[in-house]
Amino acid sequence: MKNNKLLILLGFLLTPMLANAQWTFDNTFLPDTANTSDLFFEVHGIAVDPDGKVWVQPFSATETIITNRDGNNGDPDTLTTRAIYVYNADGTPASFSPLKVIEYADGTTPNDTLGRVWTGTSYEGYSGRGIEASVADGNIIISQFNRLYKVDYQTGKGLAMVDPTSGCSLGEASTDAEGNIYVGCVVGTDAPIYKYDSNLENEEVVITTTASFSRDVQVSADGQTIWWAGYTNGFVLRYQKPDEFSGFATPDTVLRGIRAESFDLHPKTKHLWVGAGSLNDVPDAPYTPQTWYAFDYDALGTESEEPLDSIRWSAGAWNPDFTGEFDAGRPRALDFEAEGTVAYVGVFSGGDTPYDVQKFTTTQVYTSNEDDVNEIPEGFKLGQNYPNPFNPTTNINYTIDQAGLVTLRVYDITGREVATLVNNRKNAGDHTVTFDATNLASGVYIYTLQANGVRLTNRMTLIK
Repeated sequence: MKNNKLLILLGFLLTPMLANAQWTFDNTFLPDTANTSDLFFEVHGIAVDPDGKVWVQPFSATETIITNRDGNNGDPDTLTTRAIYVYNADGTPASFSPLKVIEYADGTTPNDTLGRVWTGTSYEGYSGRGIEASVADGNIIISQFNRLYKVDYQTGKGLAMVDPTSGCSLGEASTDAEGNIYVGCVVGTDAPIYKYDSNLENEEVVITTTASFSRDVQVSADGQTIWWAGYTNGFVLRYQKPDEFSGFATPDTVLRGIRAESFDLHPKTKHLWVGAGSLNDVPDAPYTPQTWYAFDYDALGTESEEPLDSIRWSAGAWNPDFTGEFDAGRPRALDFEAEGTVAYVGVFSGGDTPYDVQKFTTTQVYTSNEDDVNEIPEGFKLGQNYPNPFNPTTNINYTIDQAGLVTLRVYDITGREVATLVNNRKNAGDHTVTFDATNLASGVYIYTLQANGVRLTNRMTLIK
């Protein structure tokens, strides 16, 4: 698709949306430019763990392994297989890299060859499809064709494994602050997005997506927003639900013109970083290929939906003979170290460099740290009802910092909504509402306030 370069450059010559790009290419990671073996050709995932180790997942087979699962007269089988490469921040390999076999931490579960699975009659190749560090515990979630693994980031030992029911080819997974794991399908047909608990158990279909190819899904820390990168659509679908008890509503469309194959949330600013597209799936102007853009996700779908920062894949890095603006690389991998000042990016099919992983750094100091998802903004408050316990009426005070749509709902302990106390626009300031539970049975009830992108929950007890 390199014939499309002139078309892309027309968009590139438009006035830049970003006044000041802050990221600089840093060649200190994997600096061995003499090594021309294309070890990381076709990268599908990058994850940075809490120790700063960088996990790299190629799509294709890069290693060999000797095994004998088929009982071939006792003769061992030498197979090409997939692997995960794990590097310390200085580029030196971790002690358990390359990771070719998942040895389970319990010592009893049969080990899995990462990229070659014995089906009972033959070996099936399980290609790398994405990798993510859990925001809850830092452990690594590996999408390997139609199988998910959870691996201890400190030892490389397997913690759990699941084959999603649909058997589809998986994209990269995402996690919420509780450690729940979400993953979707690559295939361009209507397909589920699954949710699992932190042990890869209790499978739940939370969304059925519309037909489009997708390589990634991203979930907010509270688990109530999912961004789905149906990149062949040329936009991002945003699924939201009003509270933890409700299902996801019909999606809205954001980031039109972007053909995203990868997402990530910045660990400090919480900005949503989105890969814009490639020469294979060209984004609309003024977005450019091989570039990740940062957005305030609360502004998506509004007039303020503009990128705040960007990182561009350095096409032809370590190759002084490459002079083009873009190459064939498709941006499928991005992650940040914990302080958010170092980023690692990777592309699929970037043929102009022996390594399809690049490191970028910034001198920007990030002071907007929202790591505590339970932090309550100043001027926003949901009070304890009074009296409590109560029979049959009680008062609920709340404060909002600016005018906007406010909802205040009451649920029973099973999650069934029993009352809507507020569902309209309110001015900034203090408010009180009375809840009458005359027709309800004794028990514990949950009340939830949502306004201006903030949600708070409390409990009260009805005794008759």
